[in-house]
Amino acid sequence: MALALDLVTTVDAFERLRPAWNELVDRMEFPEIFYRWAWSFLFFRHCRPDDALFIVVAREAPDGPIAAIAPLCIRRARSLGIAVKVAEAIVTGLADYQNILVRTGIHRGRAVAEILAFMAARTECWDVLDLQQFCSRDPTTFQLVNAAQAHHDWTVRTHILTPVAVRDLRPGHATEDAGRLRRVRGRLDALRTRGFDVRIGCDDFDTHWPAFRDLHVGTWPGSPLGREKEGKFFDALVASEGMRAHLDLSLVLLDGRIAAGHFGFVDDRKAYYYMPARDRSFHNERVGAALLYALVEHHARTRTWFDFMRTLGRYKTWYTDTIDVNFRIVVHGNSNIRAFAYGLFDVTRRFLVELGLPRALLHRLGRGRS
Repeated sequence: MALALDLVTTVDAFERLRPAWNELVDRMEFPEIFYRWAWSFLFFRHCRPDDALFIVVAREAPDGPIAAIAPLCIRRARSLGIAVKVAEAIVTGLADYQNILVRTGIHRGRAVAEILAFMAARTECWDVLDLQQFCSRDPTTFQLVNAAQAHHDWTVRTHILTPVAVRDLRPGHATEDAGRLRRVRGRLDALRTRGFDVRIGCDDFDTHWPAFRDLHVGTWPGSPLGREKEGKFFDALVASEGMRAHLDLSLVLLDGRIAAGHFGFVDDRKAYYYMPARDRSFHNERVGAALLYALVEHHARTRTWFDFMRTLGRYKTWYTDTIDVNFRIVVHGNSNIRAFAYGLFDVTRRFLVELGLPRALLHRLGRGRS
């Protein structure tokens, strides 16, 4: 029996999905904090003022529980002077994982195939489906590629965006660099002996949040916390009733001053290593490394996974050798000239990288893209 599919295009209808959306995420085999309703709704409200909702909702029956959601929107872009309608995940850039959300017990291949067939019947609404940060950890990613390739009038391109590391926190389940971690543990003990206060999961989040924001912007000049739209999004996210129980602000303090901090998330299964920051004047103290060790040690008591997420700094491999990858999946009709214009620069750039053209030159060339 086919799924019943609906298209959500209004903010009011999006808002009404909240309880059912979160209930679906809670019942996924591979849920992520970034899949929760608040992330998509607040990001759309604050960061996508000019874009249009295109959320595909699948149910086993017209009035039944949600079986799957494709949390998409339509962005109008220009490439080579040509207007292009790009269907993409609502949350981009700030979320380390995105995917089609499928309830446990629903066949992933069936769900994504029917969602793509639904979209194929509405190609006047979009030219390109550009999906980023779809992780290999979730089989839905590969089911999606397989279902898209079954459309013989579509072109499907995939490539790896970034590796992602995760540590199994159960005793004896992680392969680690024990020597390096012993030295980091020694640094943590030394900092505590010298009067540094290490606080994991601060109860007084609202008190320390403004100072952490300033520290993160100072550490990372391109920090999203320092940009207008993204800053408002994060302020709304941390104030959201649905997210408060999932926030994790941890600090290393010396005489009340933040030497290092981390803003991340937690759920029943996992802790997310999201936004670290440190005061550069404490660089030689290795306060950031000590705080990370304390975070892993703390969450090992109550959770199963510690997710280091995007980018693979060498220090992350001290804790684990388990690596997944995030993919970009681009889908469009074979004869769509707008899609050709959209993809030409990216495909050419990747080809030149593989030929060995210096990245600095490619970056400069990219500035001229319209």
